[in-house]
Amino acid sequence: MAIVSQPQTAARPEPRVRQDEPRDLKGMLLSGLEQFVLDLGEPRFRAAQIASWVFEKGAASFEEMTNLPKLLRARLHDIARITTLRVVQQSHSRHSPTSKYLLGLDDGQTVETVLIGGVQRNTLCISTQVGCALACRFCASGLAGLSRNMTAGEIVDQVIQVQRRVGDDRTINNVVLMGMGEPLANYDAVLRAVRIINAPWGLGIGARKITISTSGLVPNILRLATEGLQVELSVSLHAADDDTRSFLMPINRRYPLRSLLDACTRYVETTNRLITFEYILLKDVNDGLDDAGRLIALLRDLLCKVNLIPYNPVDGLPFETPDEGRQAAFLRVLQAGRITTTIRRERGRDIDAACGQLRLKESGQRSVVGGR
Repeated sequence: MAIVSQPQTAARPEPRVRQDEPRDLKGMLLSGLEQFVLDLGEPRFRAAQIASWVFEKGAASFEEMTNLPKLLRARLHDIARITTLRVVQQSHSRHSPTSKYLLGLDDGQTVETVLIGGVQRNTLCISTQVGCALACRFCASGLAGLSRNMTAGEIVDQVIQVQRRVGDDRTINNVVLMGMGEPLANYDAVLRAVRIINAPWGLGIGARKITISTSGLVPNILRLATEGLQVELSVSLHAADDDTRSFLMPINRRYPLRSLLDACTRYVETTNRLITFEYILLKDVNDGLDDAGRLIALLRDLLCKVNLIPYNPVDGLPFETPDEGRQAAFLRVLQAGRITTTIRRERGRDIDAACGQLRLKESGQRSVVGGR
């Protein structure tokens, strides 16, 4: 993993752990690593050495850390651990430079990570929860509900493990937290992971190359605005009226559009950063020209752009993809209304690239219907 210079981000206190619980070094900030080694009676510089092994070199064991004293490595073996996910399954698209990985966690759970390639840009879409509790009707991630939050170390290790497999010829230079789960529902672990991914002593990926996605958890959007991070924010919108959005996304009943848009406005005012609104096009549900008109009215006064996403079908769910003509008409209306809009062309349908599909296959839960 290439290390590049990035501005330091504010340190957060390390989470409390039981005295007999091994510390996960992959989920620790440099300040925490420094205090950890000082508590062991070691010089502060050992923290930077450990960080280099864990994040830059991707070491999976303490025996690999050959510039640490043998006695220290033995002590670390007893009191610390290095989260290392295993690749359970991987698939590669025949039609695009897209690869999907099913990664195994220590407790036997699995999560999904997708690498989307380009000429100069390689984007990794990572997960933040095992499953999802938000029950969006069109999404496979929540069909089996939420199992648990991922730890900061597990979130970070998705990047490390995929980078190890693709090698230096395909450097991951963009990270989007848009995989399984709702990132802002796992706020503390996600923010810790983002700081590690961004930090020069961590993975060294620029803050503006990191995107945090949310389905609209209003209090945590407002909280994120105060963090001082230059990350990108992406909001899953998917409808421009409350009735349709509440049908598609039950979270809208708790935080309806007016509340969500007010929070987004405050976010822009606080950070002076543009928001991307994700809008999945579902045939005969939210893809009409009247829907496009309502979207213009909703967003015209906000610093934002819209990313249209033709629906990627999921077995067992009733939605369909609009034809390309209908997609193009929706796009033209938004552009005519002076809403900056792009459309995400399909990638990875042949490898079940939509969030949650591969996990459902692997766990034998494809017959589960409903939820979202």
